[in-house]
Amino acid sequence: MLMVLRSLARSGVPGMREWTVANVLAIAALLLFAGRGRIADVLSIDIANLLFLCAPALMHAGFQRHLDRPAPYGALAVLVAASTAALGVFHYVVDAMAVRVALSSLFHGIVCVAMAWGLRPWAQPGRARYPIRFAFGAALTLAAAHAVRALMYASHHDAQVTLFDASPVNLVCFALGTLALPGLTLGAVMMANAGLIGQARYAAEHDHLTGAWSRRAFFGRAERAHADAVRAGRTLSVLIFDVDHFKSINDTHGHAVGDRVLADLVARTAAVLRGDGCARLGGEEFAVLLPDSDADTAVCLADELRRTLERAAVAGPGGVAVRYTVSVGVGSLADGESLANLLQRADAALYAAKRGGRNRIADARLVDGERCKYATSGS
Repeated sequence: MLMVLRSLARSGVPGMREWTVANVLAIAALLLFAGRGRIADVLSIDIANLLFLCAPALMHAGFQRHLDRPAPYGALAVLVAASTAALGVFHYVVDAMAVRVALSSLFHGIVCVAMAWGLRPWAQPGRARYPIRFAFGAALTLAAAHAVRALMYASHHDAQVTLFDASPVNLVCFALGTLALPGLTLGAVMMANAGLIGQARYAAEHDHLTGAWSRRAFFGRAERAHADAVRAGRTLSVLIFDVDHFKSINDTHGHAVGDRVLADLVARTAAVLRGDGCARLGGEEFAVLLPDSDADTAVCLADELRRTLERAAVAGPGGVAVRYTVSVGVGSLADGESLANLLQRADAALYAAKRGGRNRIADARLVDGERCKYATSGS
């Protein structure tokens, strides 16, 4: 697990540092525990316990950071310090091995419960479900195992036991204890990989400047929407639009202002259409899919979008308000029509709107050569 974490060291995933240090501490603690009777007790008992207490605390902190929450370092430090002090009392004041095991298990159980609570799947919307469920299940299982071990040793606190007591229950609990960090780390790595895959998928499917869907993502979504519409006999419409005189905006106010215009357009389009936004087909050209929308509904939505954008403005040099408009082509799926033909008709309607004077919409149903029905800025 440590080597797997090392391979992700430069990924920038939140929590990776804490998970890595936790595994290093656990390895060191287990080696010190194994040296019991051959090295000094302060190393094989006190330092080993301290390191083994810090390991799950850091795992919990790493999970919290990974889930974009503040890591409770203060509370965990107090809990580790209190547990270390209690273990010291039952080593140097009253040498009671069973009590030390019970206290150590109690601490680990508390941390695992906190970990499981932070990882509860129903409180993680938008994240990959299986990695979260795996890590949650691992933390919950470990919490239960530590609870059993704490109760078992607490009920026999006067008995003379050893850390490597050969009873079946102790061996099971000890095995779970040594597998705790690898199990939790496996869940952490799965969560990290899911996050990295999600970031890569988002980057591939979205335009980095505006956050709009990419051209490739748009055509993939359009093909699925077209197949669904044909199979179920539903309606499907598409809007294709671009910014009027966009080159002039860039030449007059600079490319930074042009970029702000495109980002503003995408944000306002998502708000008007109350969907997941639009796709950037290239340059200043955009498209929006409208499943379950007939031609008349699509025309109304296109005009609402056009009106909204003609009232929009972005800040230019010196605080000057830079306004922009769009021309929109509207196409709706006809019986037996292919997706390519639908997009071609919508694109032809867009160019008809531009020929008609811009800041207009054109309905592909009514485009016939130069003849077109327009909705002007004053309509």
